Amino acid sequence: MVINQLSAETMQQLRNILEQMNNYAVALEEVSKQEQDAIHVLDSDRIMQLSDRRVALHQQLAALEAECHGLLRSQGIADDMTLAVVIDMYCGSNAADFQALRRKLYERIIHVDKCTQDNRLHLLAAYNVTSTILQQLGLSQNESTYSRSTVK
Repeated sequence: MVINQLSAETMQQLRNILEQMNNYAVALEEVSKQEQDAIHVLDSDRIMQLSDRRVALHQQLAALEAECHGLLRSQGIADDMTLAVVIDMYCGSNAADFQALRRKLYERIIHVDKCTQDNRLHLLAAYNVTSTILQQLGLSQNESTYSRSTVK
């Protein structure tokens, strides 16, 4: 059901935004893979570099999302409408292509989120193992959160 089709220029801008977002999501997938490799070998410098890269990519994605909202707002489209509904209502015969782009981006973002959560768990496990080994070797002090003797 097409209510009022977007202009060709607006649809091209929307397509460009979605494609750029997809490119950043691809880059995030690659960062997640590299983070996983760095975590497995405990390469802290590489982990920090990749974390910085991930943050920058997320910021770029957020900027593109804001740009997308601004574009739709400039066309008089309500902020509370989902992109799927906007595409169905305003993209006319191009709706199927736009929905495919949207779904691909959504699935990629979900995959990136899952990989990021997995990497966080692996990083936490690596930290716990390393801390325990260092404490058992006497190279690190065992910090007690609930120590009764606060004054020394």
